[in-house]
Amino acid sequence: MNILHMKYAVEVARAGSINKAAEALLIAQPNLSRAVKELEADLGITIFGRSAKGMIVTPEGEQFLQ
Repeated sequence: MNILHMKYAVEVARAGSINKAAEALLIAQPNLSRAVKELEADLGITIFGRSAKGMIVTPEGEQFLQ
């Protein structure tokens, strides 16, 4: 698990969108998306529900982010 990936997940949850979080973190959207997916795979949970309207934190994700 990477601490930087955890920081990214917190920003995505705050922004509600990968694109907005990528802008705030000054990184490319594909790199941020990949980092979040790697974090989810490392933890074995789904932190975000993905939709066309943005990212929604799952109950497992809420627990992790706290």
